[in-house]
Amino acid sequence: MRSLRTLLLCAAVLTVVGVSRATTVVPPDFADLAADSDYVVRGRIKSLRNEIVVREGREVPFTHVEVEVRDVVAGTPPAKVVLRVLGGQTSDGRELRVEGVPAFTVGDEHILFVKGNGTNFYPLKGVMHGIYPVKFDKKLGREYIARANSVPLSSTAEVGLPLAGGKTAMMLSRLRTADDALTPAEFIQSVREARAAGKEGGLSRAK
Repeated sequence: MRSLRTLLLCAAVLTVVGVSRATTVVPPDFADLAADSDYVVRGRIKSLRNEIVVREGREVPFTHVEVEVRDVVAGTPPAKVVLRVLGGQTSDGRELRVEGVPAFTVGDEHILFVKGNGTNFYPLKGVMHGIYPVKFDKKLGREYIARANSVPLSSTAEVGLPLAGGKTAMMLSRLRTADDALTPAEFIQSVREARAAGKEGGLSRAK
């Protein structure tokens, strides 16, 4: 991962055009996602606050994303979880956003795999592969887990697959139902089991 200084310099250039090129990330497998995250939480997006950092005479906007934690899934998060994400508005109203990176909306609920907050430009493990929206199906009356592209997640094995976009994602969303998807409780339990297995494996290798 690039250093924060390098990212700031890149962002300074991007503020001129407003939008970067699409972000491509190799998806982590589920075991790596669970084990390598600093901490994992289920939470609701409480607020968004813009911050402008000046580097070499250029404004680089960041968004502070405050998360109201509902459940600590793994690890030890700080008492107040505020994610610092590259992107936002400059003082003259221009917008910097990293194309292909999920945006946060107040009120939405997610399971978040936090990695490198304050250092990485998008502080989730695997970028878009580290955010899992919690959705509710009114007809079935049940919550379910989706991927960042809103496609229902039916198995943790799908975590390591590339994220479909555009029309493909829309088609997959229609083909799958909430009844096919993991519930938050099922997904959280799988995360905790994978995290525990990862720690045991690490201890075994250390011996």
